[in-house]
Amino acid sequence: MTSLISLPFTLKAQELRACSLAFVNDRKLAKIVVRSMDLPVALPERPKFVVFPRGQARTSQASVLPGVKGKIEGVGPDTIGWTSKYGCAAIVSFEGAASDGLNEMGLAAHMLVLDESRLEAPDKRPVLPDTHWAQYVLDNFATVNEVVDAHKEGKFRVAAAWASDLGLTQHLPTHLAVQDPSGDSAIIEYIDGKLVVHHGPEYRVMTNDPPYDQMIERVKQYAPFGGAKPLPGDETAEDRFVRLAAYSKYLPDPKTYREAVAGALSLLRIAQVPFRDSARAPDKGFWGACQTNWVTAADVTNKVYFVSSATAPSLFWLDFKSANFKPSAPVLALDLHDPAIGGDARRFLRRWKAAA
Repeated sequence: MTSLISLPFTLKAQELRACSLAFVNDRKLAKIVVRSMDLPVALPERPKFVVFPRGQARTSQASVLPGVKGKIEGVGPDTIGWTSKYGCAAIVSFEGAASDGLNEMGLAAHMLVLDESRLEAPDKRPVLPDTHWAQYVLDNFATVNEVVDAHKEGKFRVAAAWASDLGLTQHLPTHLAVQDPSGDSAIIEYIDGKLVVHHGPEYRVMTNDPPYDQMIERVKQYAPFGGAKPLPGDETAEDRFVRLAAYSKYLPDPKTYREAVAGALSLLRIAQVPFRDSARAPDKGFWGACQTNWVTAADVTNKVYFVSSATAPSLFWLDFKSANFKPSAPVLALDLHDPAIGGDARRFLRRWKAAA
């Protein structure tokens, strides 16, 4: 198959309006991974842009944000705890843990919905709740190879989790994508209770169901990849995947850094979901008002993390060269949906304090 560009929710795949991801890793100026988070407007995600220094003591039993009350459910007492080796900037969803982020080594991690995910059966290994999957990766690893090796070693078991106290009232099955400055990429899934890893720079696009190996086969029926079908235009995971994979080949070589970032974001726009009124949507019900809520662009080459809220016409970013990841530094945060925020995030970041 022609090389691809390589994000969390549930329900049947044909009903799903979730997330999309593309890794532009074939440009010398900057390797940039872009993703969208698409959720029903009624779901209380409350995303926060958070800067974590190194040395954060983590527990899988609670939020990674200091002072946030709410238990992680479904995992039992034997869970992983750790102290973060690397600082990171992340989107913390439901005020629980990262769903997307970039660490100071240039490793990016993203969780996207995969309804057909079936995690490993319970055993004696310590448990990592899938709510904390991306956070664990950002905190502990520097390269895609390290992430893949850690999963294959099998010293922990990823388990289904939720957090009713934080608004995450049901388990949302996911798969994980990771990228690093070398251009390496991996898609990590659990299918029928077994670990499945797609590892290599060619794995550059990810959406949702079906599992990745099946998605690769489905793409072959479309004209840009040797088939007869024209490019599709719906919002299904397959259609978004095909468009991203096809149009990635047409991106021009950027002459400036601004063009590199703008080009990556322009690619993602062909997979985003506009605002919608659930009463007017053809797919009525909870998912009828699903829309793109926010977008990120993680430059793993230069370590700059861009964020755009879909509810405010602005873009902000954090250049890691100006960030303080020392263990003595405070946890900083901002509300990424604040319409007043734009430009350099340092002007708006404040010491994190949980709501009373």
